[in-house]
Amino acid sequence: MSAAHLVGRYGFPMEPLRRAVDVAATLTLDHDAYFGRTAGDGFAVMSHTGLLTMLDQRLRVERTIDLGGPVGDLSVVDDRWAWIVADRLWVGEPGAGGGSAPLPGESACRWAPTGQALWSAYGTDDKVQVELRTPDLEATRTITVPDEFGGSMVRLRHHPHADTVVLWIAAGQDGQQSWLVRDDGEALTAEHLPADDCLPAMFAPDTTWLLAAGDDDLKKISWPDRVEQAVLTWAEVDPEAAADGSDTPGGCLMALPDGFVSWSTGNGRLRTIDLATLSVVDEFTLAGHPIRTVADLYPTLADDLSPCGDFEYAVPHPSGLVMSVHNKRTLVLSSLRDWSPARTEAHER
Repeated sequence: MSAAHLVGRYGFPMEPLRRAVDVAATLTLDHDAYFGRTAGDGFAVMSHTGLLTMLDQRLRVERTIDLGGPVGDLSVVDDRWAWIVADRLWVGEPGAGGGSAPLPGESACRWAPTGQALWSAYGTDDKVQVELRTPDLEATRTITVPDEFGGSMVRLRHHPHADTVVLWIAAGQDGQQSWLVRDDGEALTAEHLPADDCLPAMFAPDTTWLLAAGDDDLKKISWPDRVEQAVLTWAEVDPEAAADGSDTPGGCLMALPDGFVSWSTGNGRLRTIDLATLSVVDEFTLAGHPIRTVADLYPTLADDLSPCGDFEYAVPHPSGLVMSVHNKRTLVLSSLRDWSPARTEAHER
């Protein structure tokens, strides 16, 4: 990156300092890390083609299994596994067989925290059916939610309450919706959340507010009264990128200790945001994965000198560790607490 470019972008002829987070372990897989999940004390990583690699808490490979085709989703809690492949929902031990049930179309699964119930969802045409199942796959309760886009991808995301999930209906540029699906013990209910055209709605631990991260801003919205409490625009995060389109908001919004969240960008950069003020605190990198340029990381874009990192997404573990994925197949282990900046008096005000 030229000094002239840096002067234009930052106002002084040097790369700005960024906070670097220490790394505890690194592993480069033999396959891509299409998505990852926590699994027991460690993690599990799926490839696009259906290769499942199980890792311990230090990112050491325990085993790799071929699940027989592209996997639509994977969920693990304690020793219970569930996964979707070839329009079927499976439970059991990967590689050792188990029970299965049909789950057609775009589909998702998620164990309840206790492991005593399994959520599933599948979309067909203009609707999504959400089901609550027993561990042996018997559907006990169902509800149908409209899919106004048609044929959308569906995902089931975390909610702080054990009997609730966030259903995310995503149709790319056509739009996205989040729905709150609850189990009251007798029936399921669904409520459309104020997070259209955003990542899955992320609830506060006490559920009194939620975050909605879209293409233009990050909003903090009270719940259940739906009052917009604060907005952080993308132009406030990166004014130049907002003006010239050289970077955009990314797909990884993650809660951090001490009242912060991290928000990624399309160019693989990471910023921390103070939830008390909904303002950017700093930018950080994982040690060994510095910010470079788009041209450095993607040689076919040799004329693009925009700042760029190799971060893809992260998977936080209840133990306080976090596995981040870089450049498609490199895994990095760090402490989630280290992702948060030191809270100062300025942050408290």
